[in-house]
Amino acid sequence: MALSALVALALAVLPLPAVLDAFRPDFLVLVVFYWCIESPRAGGLSLAFFSGLALDVIHGVVLGQHALALTLMGAWATHLRLRIRVFSVLSQCLTIFALLTGYQFVLFWVDGATGNPVTTFSRWLAPFIGALLWPVLVSVMGKAHER
Repeated sequence: MALSALVALALAVLPLPAVLDAFRPDFLVLVVFYWCIESPRAGGLSLAFFSGLALDVIHGVVLGQHALALTLMGAWATHLRLRIRVFSVLSQCLTIFALLTGYQFVLFWVDGATGNPVTTFSRWLAPFIGALLWPVLVSVMGKAHER
């Protein structure tokens, strides 16, 4: 679990060209959602909180911004975990899209409340791309989790 979170954190800070950076999904958020759904007692909300703090430090934003958003959405994912596991792939993608949109909305709200400049529309591309990557992530993480 910790290794997958570290790999996702590395992917979150990996430098990309400006054109591709707008299409970067929230890898760490997707990994936290996966662990909140698959094994909430092993990591769950504590993984969400500490991963959020790591993102806060790396991105240099208000301390606790990502931690708050990731913990709230991780709690929602944990609450829905039994339903999500029996959903079809399309329904899972739509649910993950809702969770990722909620995550971005909390970040957007904290940015507005603290007076930070609200970013461009590209911030809202991450939920779409994350929802499309969810089936791939589940299959890769599922195979790694079985080992």
